[in-house]
Amino acid sequence: MSDWSKLPEELLGVIAARLFSMVEFKRFRSICKSWRASVSGTNKNLFLSCPLIKFKPLQCMVSSIQANEQSLGLRYGPFLSRAAFFRVTLSSSRDQGWLIKSDKDLNSGKFHLLNSLSRLALRHSCKRIDLSCKRIDLSEFIFSEIQEAYAVLEGKLRKTARGFQRVFLVRVPGGDHRVLVIGIDGVIRYWKDESWMRVEGQVDQFSDIELERGLTYALDTKGSVWWISSSYDISRFGPSIYKNITNRSSGEKRFVRCRGVLYIVDRLIDENLLKRKADSLNGNAIVHIWNNFPNPHIVDVLHDDVGNVSCEVFERDRPKTIGFKVYKMDDELVKWVEVKSLGDNAVMMATDTCFSVLAHEFYGCLPNSIYFTDKEKDEIKVFKLDDGSITTMSKSEKSCFQMFVPSFL
Repeated sequence: MSDWSKLPEELLGVIAARLFSMVEFKRFRSICKSWRASVSGTNKNLFLSCPLIKFKPLQCMVSSIQANEQSLGLRYGPFLSRAAFFRVTLSSSRDQGWLIKSDKDLNSGKFHLLNSLSRLALRHSCKRIDLSCKRIDLSEFIFSEIQEAYAVLEGKLRKTARGFQRVFLVRVPGGDHRVLVIGIDGVIRYWKDESWMRVEGQVDQFSDIELERGLTYALDTKGSVWWISSSYDISRFGPSIYKNITNRSSGEKRFVRCRGVLYIVDRLIDENLLKRKADSLNGNAIVHIWNNFPNPHIVDVLHDDVGNVSCEVFERDRPKTIGFKVYKMDDELVKWVEVKSLGDNAVMMATDTCFSVLAHEFYGCLPNSIYFTDKEKDEIKVFKLDDGSITTMSKSEKSCFQMFVPSFL
């Protein structure tokens, strides 16, 4: 048998350059002394990291009857956070595995284990794993990063910053990375020159963004796809699914890619539970008063280069998902058509990203299904596309949720 510890250093350097995550990097270093020495000068921050970008908050506090820049009480501290999804298998049994999600503490370097479909700490675990200690023997497992997701966090407790609905990092080869966000008002903004700027030409509210081969596409709430140029202009790209939607659902719409094919997932909401109030705020508008605030003249607004827009105030019960519809582009008909089967694919609809996995690669994962939460604090549920049923994690034998409960935690 060949002695792997005697591989030439040049070859080890080539192998190390192709590692894609901090987990793989640490496993590489743990093989033997010669492998560890071959990457002793490597910048570990190249793995499982993102640019340290600090922002001014998108959501501000107005403490005056007139909304102007002098009356904005900005809360500093928001920063860009990258989370990663991993497929974890036993080294001795690689056919099926678990899905785990983690992000990295910028100060300590420790990994925070998160609920797979939200940014909340994993309840049934120790909440964080120090990969430099011996709590987990990495030689017993294989970690494969399958998806990344971004959010804007703030404070020592790393809470999701208010005002942001979706966050995206656009990597620019040889240039500065671009941060795009969708606010809770459905408006796309980007970070430039220490300010939030609006993408030009928006006429609808947006719900998702897809990055494909260096191009940026946006999905509005009516199911139309738009293209965002490098100069941050937006233009219509392709037909809408709106005419296909018979229920006129107000639920969110997301992009998802299944084995190279782009789909649109439309979440159907029980609209009888929704009661909505929206107030516009301009330079001379009277500020809407939130009765639950101690100061009667304080309200949250979204602030950017255009001005101030008051946050939509929802007086409603927790939104209830009653189902999903999935659409795929028919190239011959040049329109989005509803599909009834995703085959062996299962969609993971997290709060910060949406992606698909092959069901047979994960313990208990149901094919042709969509895993989701109704709200970030809610438990995981699964929607079966074939019969339209919804199963909740606490109300089942949990076999179909086994992928979210690793045996080693």
